Amino acid sequence: MKGYLESGKGQCTIKSSFMFRSFQALALVVILPILLIWTDSSAVSEELKPQIQELNGVIQDGRGVIYALSNLKKGDTLYAYITNTSGNLDPMLGVLKKAEDPGAIHEEVMQSLVNPAENPVDAFSQIADTLFIVWNDDTGNGYDAMLQFTIPADGTYFLLAGSMTTHQPFFDFKPSISSGAYRLLLGLNAPAVGGGTGEPSGDLFATLDSKFSKPTVHVQHLDFELTTDKHITLHQLRTLQPGDSVYARLESKGGQPLPRFFLADFGAKPLVFGKTDESSKASVFTYHSPKGATGLNLFIDGSILGDMPEVNKYRLVVGINAPEVLKNEAVAGGLPVFEETRNVKIGVSIDQIANVNQQSENFTVVGSLQMIWQDSALAFSPDKCNCLIKKMELQELRSLANKKDIFLPLFTFSNQQGNRWTQTEVAFIEPTGRITYREKFTVTLQAPDFDFRAYPFDRQKFNVHIDLGVPTEVFAFESIENPNNPLGDQLGEEEWSVINFFQSVTEVPYDRNLKTSRFTTTLEMKRHLIFYLIRIFVPLLLILSVSWVIFFLKDYSKQLDVASGNLLVFIAFNFTISDDVPRLGYLTLLDRMIITSFCCAALVVIISVFQKRLVTKGHEQLAGRIDNLVLTFYPMIYVVLIAVEYYTVTS
Repeated sequence: MKGYLESGKGQCTIKSSFMFRSFQALALVVILPILLIWTDSSAVSEELKPQIQELNGVIQDGRGVIYALSNLKKGDTLYAYITNTSGNLDPMLGVLKKAEDPGAIHEEVMQSLVNPAENPVDAFSQIADTLFIVWNDDTGNGYDAMLQFTIPADGTYFLLAGSMTTHQPFFDFKPSISSGAYRLLLGLNAPAVGGGTGEPSGDLFATLDSKFSKPTVHVQHLDFELTTDKHITLHQLRTLQPGDSVYARLESKGGQPLPRFFLADFGAKPLVFGKTDESSKASVFTYHSPKGATGLNLFIDGSILGDMPEVNKYRLVVGINAPEVLKNEAVAGGLPVFEETRNVKIGVSIDQIANVNQQSENFTVVGSLQMIWQDSALAFSPDKCNCLIKKMELQELRSLANKKDIFLPLFTFSNQQGNRWTQTEVAFIEPTGRITYREKFTVTLQAPDFDFRAYPFDRQKFNVHIDLGVPTEVFAFESIENPNNPLGDQLGEEEWSVINFFQSVTEVPYDRNLKTSRFTTTLEMKRHLIFYLIRIFVPLLLILSVSWVIFFLKDYSKQLDVASGNLLVFIAFNFTISDDVPRLGYLTLLDRMIITSFCCAALVVIISVFQKRLVTKGHEQLAGRIDNLVLTFYPMIYVVLIAVEYYTVTS
């Protein structure tokens, strides 16, 4: 038994060992390849792990932004999706064949688009094919651009985020630059990015290309004057990008003392004051903006100078990212540093003059107002609203402006009396930010400049004064050239006819020595005289004629009766026409003529009484000679008196 057991134990051990070795062989043959495949697939999946990166920026003035995509591997798939987030930006994407200055690319594209002999679409496609390995426009939603590109070889590639040009079909249809903010989503081996979705993940692989992403330099020279009437001025700076620095230098051109100047934020809170430099001939300052800024204003205040000469002349040099300004070595270039005064084109058409109140010296006007100005903050992309133009009421425009914290060219009728009634008020906004405001109004206007001394042969100027509610440094009026239908076909005021019409823009005091812009529409008008001829002058001549012909009677009792009755008729006539003449503090020509006529009529009564007494005393021959003298000289004297009065008043 013992021997059996030992023998059996040995057989069992040998069998178990054989089975274990067989299992190991099986593992090597079956499991090992599986492990190798799993390990390889794990390495591959790690290599193709999706990477998503989100970038935000602004494209201004047609210049694109170049990103360097580093260490891309052969076989990787690049997905890029760009969408507009503000302005009227129509974005496009392209992988450059070689890194180039985006400004030079823009210039080349614009030159091809202004060639009238070429199809702009074909011209751009030809240029894009020479610049880019692959490019795209409008493949995404609306005007969004989406690009998919398989990397052909290891290396660094350059992606241009640019803008397409647009046109203004309602005006000149010339190409203009689309600009605004964008959101750029980049993905490596991340197909979701192609649909414009995906959350940032993985390592960063895109950076701004250092060669073409340096701070842009802008320098502007400005000559200006300070006077006793205007010793304060301000200038608004263009929007600063993150990292921009402002350098300013103020110097006198005639040796006058330097005013105080400082940079302030949108709330007029001073940020930095100018200090006298080493030469003691100029005042300078430097301001760095790490986060960017908008609404900064440069104030120049001459009130600290006390008694100033009549005119002080100065030169201001301001640069962005241009430290050479401080040493007076900066050359003007780049884009304007200051937000230039935005011109508001304005035109007024007078549809009807409803009433002219001579006693109150005012008149009522029914007219139409049109204003046109540009504000890039209101620009939009048409694909966001599927519209070529936005239409909104004035209240909506004001709400939108308050939301975006921007100024509107608010205005008033400076000679307005009472309320202004508006029948319609609507604004049209184009994608470029061009706003056209139209208003139909009825308003009563004061006319303190009316001069009735030559009434009814007078000529009057009917002025419509419109003042802006902001200084000229922000907005300024500019007349619309050749406005359509400046005067209605029927003005509706039958008493007057227009002999001249003109419009002008002037500056008037605003506040704190600042000026504001005033637009004036002037109608020079004269009266239709047929009314006065029929209602006043013809009856007046008839009354005077009766006073003259009675001297043919030779019956002095009847002559006196007729003269007295004629005088009463004249008095009644004077009361009748009194409501038609203005109540003024001076005499009009018509007043003088009526007074002269009244005196002549009264003189006839006096002469008749005198003749009656002569006849009573037996002096009939003398009374007859008086008749002859009156019949001869009465009309002549009256005409001479009226002519002298007319010449005196109208000359």
